[in-house]
Amino acid sequence: MLTELLHIYNWILISIVILITGMIGYFYQKKFNIKTNYYLFILSAVLTLSVFLHGGNFLYLFSVDYALIEFIEMIGIWIAALLTLKLYKVMTGAM
Repeated sequence: MLTELLHIYNWILISIVILITGMIGYFYQKKFNIKTNYYLFILSAVLTLSVFLHGGNFLYLFSVDYALIEFIEMIGIWIAALLTLKLYKVMTGAM
């Protein structure tokens, strides 16, 4: 039980960091008129929070495999990492 709570707590914190990074991208796009695809950070946060969708039996409509749910969360993290790298390059002028 404690490990499940810590697991959920970690994914919440990761999703908050992803959303904050998306807000930075939104601010940068509005301020400097450079496309940052900030809305894709929301998709990434939703994918990383799929553990909650699993708890709410939403993902049971698609699969009951816990490994698949972890894979979906990992895809969300990879999307966030790639978007953050792209945002970093745009903001520092490396692109």
